[in-house]
Amino acid sequence: MRRRAVRASPATSEPVTWRDGVHVIGTPLWCDARRARDVCFVSSADAIGRVGHGQLVATLETIAQLGASSSGAHLSVPYRRPFTLGTVRLELVPSGHAIGAASLWIDTGGAKTFYAGAIATGGAGLAQPAELRTCDTLVVAAPYGAEHEIFPRREDARDAWIDFARDVSSRGSIAIALVSSAQKGLDVCAASAAAGLTVGAHRAIHHAAKRLGGAVTLPRRGAAGAQALVWLARDRAKLKLPAGSHAIALVSGAAIDPAAVRAAGAERGIAWSNAADRDELLAFIEGANARRVFLTGRRADAIAAVLGARARVLAPPRQMRLFEP
Repeated sequence: MRRRAVRASPATSEPVTWRDGVHVIGTPLWCDARRARDVCFVSSADAIGRVGHGQLVATLETIAQLGASSSGAHLSVPYRRPFTLGTVRLELVPSGHAIGAASLWIDTGGAKTFYAGAIATGGAGLAQPAELRTCDTLVVAAPYGAEHEIFPRREDARDAWIDFARDVSSRGSIAIALVSSAQKGLDVCAASAAAGLTVGAHRAIHHAAKRLGGAVTLPRRGAAGAQALVWLARDRAKLKLPAGSHAIALVSGAAIDPAAVRAAGAERGIAWSNAADRDELLAFIEGANARRVFLTGRRADAIAAVLGARARVLAPPRQMRLFEP
């Protein structure tokens, strides 16, 4: 396979920058870019969607879920197997976020950067727990991190969903789990099947499982014959089931907020998250022993405020409001 050459250039004052994704300064390497780039590392299949990058760098499972070929331009890399692109040394390690999800360790010769993405250091799901590499610069996502966003153990959240699903199905109804992504849906489907439930799924989750081949149990497509149905929350309005035939749980880190549960039209919230909460994320950051920490995501400001001067938020520029007091 022909690989694109990646060469490090002299270091600048900033090791990374944000331009619709994270750019590693001094290289053509981008991480989870939202616009088409020549070379892009993808931390998980829910991180970018389809944006037409020239070369993807990811695990085989992530490339498969994106529907991209693992041959030709794209580079599928196993965990913990260092490799090089030009003069840049790289290594993928598990991030814990989803099946195939990875963090990227980058050594340009002058400095070491660890692009962690969204992480989960342990718990119930198909992903391997997150691993950490020491680095000069850490880049990590903070989708959660407010003071109230403290999650139960993932094993306990998983068991809460199974208990809910069994109770609902014992009454002859379908238990529905609303999830935020197909990757989270795979975790819930796998746990449900392992508990002996007949599982149906949203077509995007079904397709993701099919692309992974025998790596996961293939759920039924749709609700027909299912005791549990795993559905994307964004398509909640497309659920066409008779009244009284089902009960809905929001299975997501967002379920820590009762208002989010009500907005989803769910009767139960189960805070099973495949991303770190505040305490987990802060512990991960401290373990990296990085001199500089760059944060992305919805709660980046909240985590940066805790870390102090060594932390910066990577995000689109914010427009200053005129006449603000």
